[in-house]
Amino acid sequence: MLLLLLLLLLLLSLSESQYQRGYKLQVSLSETVQEGLCIYIPCTFVYPDSWMVTRSAMIHGYWFRKRSQFLEDVLVATNNQNREVEKEAMGRFHLVGDPMEYNCSLRITDVQKKDDGHYFFRMERGWREKFSYLNYQVNLNVRALTEKPDIFIPEILEPGHSVTLMCAAPWICREGTPPTFSWTGAAVSNLRPSRETPYFSELTLIPRPQDHGTNLTCRMTFPGAGVSTETTIPLNVAYPLRKLEISVDQENGRGMETSSNFSILKDESSRLLCQADSNPPAILRWAHGGRVVLSSWSSDAGILVLQLPHLGVKDGGEYSCQAQYRMETQHVSLNLSVLYAPENLKVSALGPNKTVAILGNASSLVVLVGESLQLECVADSSPPAYMNWVKGSQPLNSSLPSSPGILCLELSHIQPEDGGEYTCQAQNPWGTQHISLNLSVQYPPRLFDPFCSWADEGLLCTCSIQAEPTPSLIWWVGERTVEDNGNNDLLQVMSTTSGAWTNSSLILRQKQDLDLSLRCEGRNQHGAHSLLVLIVSDRASVAALEFSKGALLGAGIMALLIVCLILAYKKFLRKKQLETGEVGITDSQSNEEADYVNVDTNQGRKPGPPPPDPVTQDPPEELHYASINFRRLNPKNQGESTEYSEIKF
Repeated sequence: MLLLLLLLLLLLSLSESQYQRGYKLQVSLSETVQEGLCIYIPCTFVYPDSWMVTRSAMIHGYWFRKRSQFLEDVLVATNNQNREVEKEAMGRFHLVGDPMEYNCSLRITDVQKKDDGHYFFRMERGWREKFSYLNYQVNLNVRALTEKPDIFIPEILEPGHSVTLMCAAPWICREGTPPTFSWTGAAVSNLRPSRETPYFSELTLIPRPQDHGTNLTCRMTFPGAGVSTETTIPLNVAYPLRKLEISVDQENGRGMETSSNFSILKDESSRLLCQADSNPPAILRWAHGGRVVLSSWSSDAGILVLQLPHLGVKDGGEYSCQAQYRMETQHVSLNLSVLYAPENLKVSALGPNKTVAILGNASSLVVLVGESLQLECVADSSPPAYMNWVKGSQPLNSSLPSSPGILCLELSHIQPEDGGEYTCQAQNPWGTQHISLNLSVQYPPRLFDPFCSWADEGLLCTCSIQAEPTPSLIWWVGERTVEDNGNNDLLQVMSTTSGAWTNSSLILRQKQDLDLSLRCEGRNQHGAHSLLVLIVSDRASVAALEFSKGALLGAGIMALLIVCLILAYKKFLRKKQLETGEVGITDSQSNEEADYVNVDTNQGRKPGPPPPDPVTQDPPEELHYASINFRRLNPKNQGESTEYSEIKF
């Protein structure tokens, strides 16, 4: 009997295996849902026709939660009114599909954490055909509730104006238990929702200025699952411009600084930050030197950053930040000083003709003696440089008031000793710079202590001339010139030049029977100076030698008479010269001068020492006298500025 039973079970198993070939189900094998929400699981199935069951037979569908092999599976949803589902699943699990239409779709509402597990579908047709689709089990994963409600609120709340807020959750399923809403926050402590439905809640409030920044929370609770979720937002209440300030962020690590005056070294980088406290944010603008260089939008966070890379001299000055809030405008400024060592140092020279010359380093400037000159030294620097003038190594005091970065030096009635190197120095804590120029003082030739005397070689005349630039020196003998360093039987000229000095000597080797004139002339582009010497022959002495020795007494008387006449004539001649003013005449148009020469009539006298430097002594007198026997005064043209003397041999 037992053997027969086992054989029957084997035959039924083989029949069931062949019978499963026509049963199929289409469903997602894994689904995920959050607590408190709903899920819809689409499902379709097919089954084979059976000769034992008519096609019109009622089909019942069942969804079971799969349990372990030792526990019975739990029925959670069915369309069979005669079967009772699990109590915890009642009202939450629904077979929404029509098994008669091969639809086995399942909906679960108010999902709870304990709903996590595996589920399978079973169909029954008539009393004989039954099949469980165990090979198509659905794995339901239940996760914690993370969805949050949305709060719909205007971007800006105007204080004192009523506004209606809404809290809603579009992801709520309508088939589940409706959630409940609650509002919390400082602004709604004494308020209740003005309207509430199963899907959203509205709240009407009048915001106050002190409500800005406070939190407002909308909380949703799902009673069917015992879970809740909430959303919190800060209230954005408008308020006017409260604070506007500028700060500086330096690249060198000194950090943020707030000040109306700020200094930074040249070539460094920095950032200027303008921050305005207002709601909504104000429109900010940076301006430099009255020109807008950067602007912000009203949607920015109330801060505008101006980048200043590698600052130069032109980047210094006033920076202004302007904040525009609706119809209100405010601004704040700072003065940015770019510190740098003296640079662009230059010197301007203002001469007597009021012309200005811009001089660079190692320049030369030429002026005439007696003129006046103003030197102006200008330097760019920040802070303004300490400036001073130096001549050679000797500091000079400025004779003119100066502005910062400018130093003037006044040179009046310039003399040759004023020539030399002038240096302007500019110094501040960041460096030093200097500029130099060479002042060259020029003047026309000047004769100093001319001298004539008898030497062994004959009559020796010396002529010394000083001038800048170095003058040319020419000897005139009569109406012709004598070549420099020339040498013949009658005349010899020797000249030497050292700096501004030219010294020349002329030797006349024999006496002349006729009158002879010598002239020493020095000349440069600024003028000329000359000296004229008249050499006169002594015919009266020659005639006296022809008297007879017997007439000695008469000759003596005659000689005494002649001496008296000569002395009277000499006195008369000198008086006439003083009255007519012919001594030391100067031709201003030709810029030539002529002087008397000192003549020593004693033969054999050696030449005197060279004249001293005129820079270190008083100017020589324009008229010099010597013990000379004047026999007569040669006639001359009144337009000449030459003075004469006669030499008796």
